[in-house]
Amino acid sequence: MDFFRALGFLTILPCPRLESTPEDLGRSSGWFPLAGALLGALLAAGHAGLAVLLPPQAEAAFTVVLWAFLTRGLHLDGLADTFDGIGGGYCRESRLAIMKDSRLGTFGGIAVASALVLKISLLAGTGRTAALQALFLAPVLGRWAILFALRFFPSARPGGMGDLFRKGCTSGCLFTGTAAAVLLAAAAGGVPGILLLPLVPLSALLFSWWLASLLGGLTGDSYGAVCELSEILSLCLFAALR
Repeated sequence: MDFFRALGFLTILPCPRLESTPEDLGRSSGWFPLAGALLGALLAAGHAGLAVLLPPQAEAAFTVVLWAFLTRGLHLDGLADTFDGIGGGYCRESRLAIMKDSRLGTFGGIAVASALVLKISLLAGTGRTAALQALFLAPVLGRWAILFALRFFPSARPGGMGDLFRKGCTSGCLFTGTAAAVLLAAAAGGVPGILLLPLVPLSALLFSWWLASLLGGLTGDSYGAVCELSEILSLCLFAALR
């Protein structure tokens, strides 16, 4: 059931209806990389199908649109709110207040646009086989990165939803998610997949540390930003080693 909780939270894919508290979702976090694997498989299949009809740039653009649609833009929204807060705030309190505002600001708009442009450009510039591998693994590794942010950093809003979510993520969740991510990366990622196994956790920890130093901890939006940047890192490495 925890797999379906994770899948239902992270995507728009149909799942059994389950009543879930933030703590339940936190406990389901060990399944995040496997939910990412299903998402990645759908993206890779869609990308392969689009190749029959479209040139590489358009193929990459439609794939990234599908990516955002299947995830409801969940992590892109977190990325936007995070960078609105960092760019527009001058202290911890003002940054957190801006992040709670649902309106999209200049810094958030730039962050989302940059993420989408980077994903499209990296996919379009990656060879066919490597692009399919990257599309499969990037959602896996992005959701694996969230586990490090959840497990090792305090909440910026104690008692908030992100804090309750964090408390449900145990060491066992991190172990389960790590085992899944390592097996999937080794089996499907080739050399880039192996190289990403140390790079993704390291970058997630460093980025989370930087956010925590500005916000006094992490929020649900921070987790989304960690996921997006880890996905982009994954695509970058596959493009570099194409």
